[in-house]
Amino acid sequence: MSEKINKTPADAQGDGPLLKVSGVDYKYGSFQALSNASFEVGSGQLIALVGRNGAGKSTLLRCIAGWTRATNGAIEIMGRPIVENERHVREHVVLLPDTPPFYDELTAWEHLQFVAQAHGWFNWEEEAEDLLDRYGLLNNRDAFPFAFSRGMRYKLALCMALLVEPRILLMDEPLGPLDPVSADELWIQLNRHRNDGMTILLSSHQLPHEAYPDRYLIMEQGEIIADGTPDVLRKKLKIDGALTLDSMLRAAIHARKPAHDPA
Repeated sequence: MSEKINKTPADAQGDGPLLKVSGVDYKYGSFQALSNASFEVGSGQLIALVGRNGAGKSTLLRCIAGWTRATNGAIEIMGRPIVENERHVREHVVLLPDTPPFYDELTAWEHLQFVAQAHGWFNWEEEAEDLLDRYGLLNNRDAFPFAFSRGMRYKLALCMALLVEPRILLMDEPLGPLDPVSADELWIQLNRHRNDGMTILLSSHQLPHEAYPDRYLIMEQGEIIADGTPDVLRKKLKIDGALTLDSMLRAAIHARKPAHDPA
């Protein structure tokens, strides 16, 4: 096995965007889940993908991860189309679904061991222990995930993802299973990973109090209806009070209505 090598933000990216989504559509039968989704993302960004239930957030994340193939459009990771470079995507992109799956017969530690062996690494144990300790699972390393709470299961899945050191970490509703204290701690850790050069795109209905991402992507009915930093969106959407997910989403939907609702 090869020794685990830490990735750096400069790895294989060149001058282009880390992630480029261009005109992506997706249909479930006759239902249009995504419509002309387009945006670019660079290294070291923490982005919140927000929208109402059924807005297309999970579908978009699955398309970026290569779990679902877009009906139309293109997605590139470091300039390479994902449909032609599945191995490249698996090396650099990890998606954590809202309910991560586990093997019933493996302990928490054995799940991390499985990830390390699948990538052909040795000398991974110290980092794995550090991750379990950082997310409050070290004392449960020999326990089975089926006995964990939903929040603990998500933390274990996150430890497995971070052991891979992805360039892009996609997270579907990571804060939903967590208590407020754990959510605050997770936000601190995500900022730490962002500062180390990791790009994080997470969907969420809630964020910790006064926790602001670098950028928001707001979705409605499969479309990206607003995209920008907190300050840009505050001005663009004319939000005078507190900048919250609720205030932003309501303002963005209201601003969109004239073009889509003649009434």
